[in-house]
This record gives sequence, structure tokens and C-alpha cells, in this order.
Amino acid sequence: MATTYGGGYSRTTYGATGGDDGGGFFGGSQSGSQAAKPVNDESLRPVTVKQIIDAEQAFGSDGPFRIDGVDVTQVTFVGMVRQINPQTTNITYRLDDGTGIMEVKLWLDPDKQDGDARAAFAEEQYVRVWGRLKSFGNKRHVGAHVIKPVADFNEVNYHLLEAAYVHLFFTKGGLVGGGEGGNNAAGGAAAGGNDDGLFVGDGDAAFLRSASPAARRVYQYLNQSEESNEGVNTHVIARDTGLSFQDVTTACEELLGHGKIYTTLDDETFAILQGF
Repeated sequence: MATTYGGGYSRTTYGATGGDDGGGFFGGSQSGSQAAKPVNDESLRPVTVKQIIDAEQAFGSDGPFRIDGVDVTQVTFVGMVRQINPQTTNITYRLDDGTGIMEVKLWLDPDKQDGDARAAFAEEQYVRVWGRLKSFGNKRHVGAHVIKPVADFNEVNYHLLEAAYVHLFFTKGGLVGGGEGGNNAAGGAAAGGNDDGLFVGDGDAAFLRSASPAARRVYQYLNQSEESNEGVNTHVIARDTGLSFQDVTTACEELLGHGKIYTTLDDETFAILQGF
């Protein structure tokens, strides 16, 4: 698995090369001027979508992103393609990794025939993305350098383990005394009960503090609903909560984007994502 993360992160066995051999790009892609940057500026960080959503950003949309107190620009993550929106200049994918949904934009080269890129992936397919965190109009997305299909589902599990390893390295410290410190770190994360910012979990209280009033109301309603297993239709939610249908729809999109709810019978019926 991953081994060295203090400065340039690491290389994974599935091809996500880190800062110590190319700054997050594939070998030889950096120029001499780029190589002079601090290593963390271009290091590749394995992340979950929730970490991207929760990442801090200083100085508005122009500042660097920070995850676990460390500046991050280049990221890699694995997710299922939920939606594909081809445009003249780019293809926008909505990817779901189980912790949230993130838009990924793959820009097309106007001087090349990109028919292969347009037909490369299908909905419900797992892919791995290498790209740069971006923010435009207060909305975050990943500008993809490379998107490749996941041929072995073990890569999905491997990536989540690696993302957890790196997260624990920066929040709990590296292994100490031949693994004892690592056990303590893992145990602390499991027993602490606080929102560690990696997966959707006990951070519901923290999320609800930052959520919109309509999203809080819808979440609390669904959480207490007796129909939670089969889900509740948005029209029923609007009737029972007194919110307008548009407010309920917007609130459900917010909760869906943060991995708090999921669709059940159709695109207008939602249930709480239990156990996360």
C-alpha cells in the first residue's frame, strides 16, 4: 500500500503516481519550471468525494484547497458514473463514490478527433479520475487530466483503504514502534465518535449545522419517517413539512450531494442512507 506521505505522498500499485515521481502527473510530464514548485503544490492525494466537499478553501475561489490541514491540488478518486453530459468543449461526469457526488470535467482537444473520449464510458460504470480541484461560481469540481475504467473491483476497496491511510497519517501521525501507533490511530478514529472528515458517518450534527434550513427539516423528517426503508415521495414530504415542492426538491438535491439520502422507487422518492 502507500508508504511515504510526509512530503510527496506516494505511488499506488494501481497507477496513481504521487509527488515524488512526477508531481501528480504521469512520468516526465512536468517542465523544469514546474519542478521548482514546493512538492505539496503538485503532489497527488487519494481522497473521497466527501473530503473534496468538506475541503477548506482560503481567499474565496482563488485560494488553495486544504484537506486535513494540508494544501491539496492534485487528487485521485474512484467512483461510479451516475450521469454523462457531453458538450462541445468538454464532457461532464457526475461520479458517486458512496460518500457524495462530484462533477468531473474532461476537456476535449479541439485539434483532435475525440470520438473515443465521448464514447469511452457508460453510466453505472466505475472509473478512476486523476485531476485538479477547482471551484467556479461557488461550485466545486475536478478538472480531469485522465479518466480510466476500473477493470478490477478490488481497486475500489484499495482506493478507500489508501485514502483512509493518508487521512490517518495527517490527522493521527505515522506508524510508531512497528505499528503500535498505527493501531492507536485507527482505534482512536473508530472510538472517538467525532467527524473525521473522510467518510459519511457520525458527522450528521456537524453537517446539519451548516445545511440549509429546508435541508435540515427534510433530513429530520426522513429520519423519523416510518416509511424510511421504501422512501418518501417529495410531494408527501412537501405536504407533511409545509415546505413548497421547489424547496423540498432543492433540499433533496443538497442532501443527495452530501451522501445523506438516496433515491429508492424513482427519482422523486428518497430515504435516509442508514449506517453512514
